[in-house]
Amino acid sequence: MKKLWILNHHSGLEGDRHYELAKELVPLGMEVVVFMSSFTHGRETYAYDEEVKIRKVKPGITYVFLHTAPAYHGISLNRILNMMDYCRLMKKYEKAFYKKFGVPDLVIGSSVHPFAWESAWSIAKKNRIPFICEIRDYWPLSLTEIFGTPKYHPACLMFSLLERRAYRHADAIVSTMEFGYRYLGQFPYVRRDRIYWIPNGYHTEEIDEVLARGEVELPEELDRYLSENWCAVYTGSFVDSERLFDMLDAAKWLQEQGDDKIKFAFIGNGYLEEDVKRRVQEDALKNVRIFPRIQKSQVAVALSKAKVCIAALRDDRVLNDLGLSLNKLNDYLYSGNPTVFACGSVNVVGQSGGGIVVPPGDVKAYAEALQRVYRMTDEERRAMGERGKREIREKYSYSLLARQYMDIFKEVEG
Repeated sequence: MKKLWILNHHSGLEGDRHYELAKELVPLGMEVVVFMSSFTHGRETYAYDEEVKIRKVKPGITYVFLHTAPAYHGISLNRILNMMDYCRLMKKYEKAFYKKFGVPDLVIGSSVHPFAWESAWSIAKKNRIPFICEIRDYWPLSLTEIFGTPKYHPACLMFSLLERRAYRHADAIVSTMEFGYRYLGQFPYVRRDRIYWIPNGYHTEEIDEVLARGEVELPEELDRYLSENWCAVYTGSFVDSERLFDMLDAAKWLQEQGDDKIKFAFIGNGYLEEDVKRRVQEDALKNVRIFPRIQKSQVAVALSKAKVCIAALRDDRVLNDLGLSLNKLNDYLYSGNPTVFACGSVNVVGQSGGGIVVPPGDVKAYAEALQRVYRMTDEERRAMGERGKREIREKYSYSLLARQYMDIFKEVEG
């Protein structure tokens, strides 16, 4: 068994990219250790109080939870300090980790933030092993494009330095975004043949089994709402990037037009949860219900009971034109239902024909797209949903993506 370490501050278990990849890599001869923070970004709480918590979650898969500090809310100085603390704890316990797990054969540093790259490169350099830089979010590009942070802000300058170091030293660069090479092409020391595209995947076989067995149940109130209504369903985090208020505006538009046939179910949690609930109350949205977060297996069941899945992004052309790789879209398209997606860039919903894509921020267009799906016959709706489902099965299955990663491992090991 070869030892693979994955450094991902914001990793997770069921449904997370690296957990699902690890499940497929173990049968291919890999032993995987994932190092993540015990502070959950979406819920803003700690999973464990210990500075280091080690859990063997499956044969061949171990998770190490680091109690990064301080706790933070949204984008703030404390969040950057929390990122830096991840590096500190990795360095502090590095020798203990070698003793516990052995020296790795390969190491992956995975963004959201570049500090994970720095720690991974340090481990690779000391042990003369391949370093793979995985990009799931481009920093500082995300800061300058989404939040308007000046590129000469100290945080942006620091992140720029870290990303350049990572790209220069990486034996391979994996981007979850299909066109990430367009951005990476500006760095003269990054060769095109070192850049690989491996999107966020989906465990198609597991979801098929969950739905076939019929043993996973939804909370009674949610199940009744989905069963008794024609529902547009959102599942995921209640955070800024998900543009929940744009979808609530579409619900408001429909209500004002007297269309009471389409109901909305927002399922999840996050730091905007109270703001979302407040908006529903203030606008007296009788066509919207908010439900707590559910388990990954329950998400598949909930989406199977939906009539249409909904999502939205802001119009960040510089970022979105690098390609999108959203776990949510994999969930949605594999449900077999159409997806209505607000997005201004190339995306899998449009490419597959598995839904309707509308311009970001266009409330009327979004609402009318939902009405269009509502007016479809069951056969038309099934045909659209099946196109999206086929795309996920053929291109995004985790078993396929794990084999692609194994090919990269062989290349970087020479």
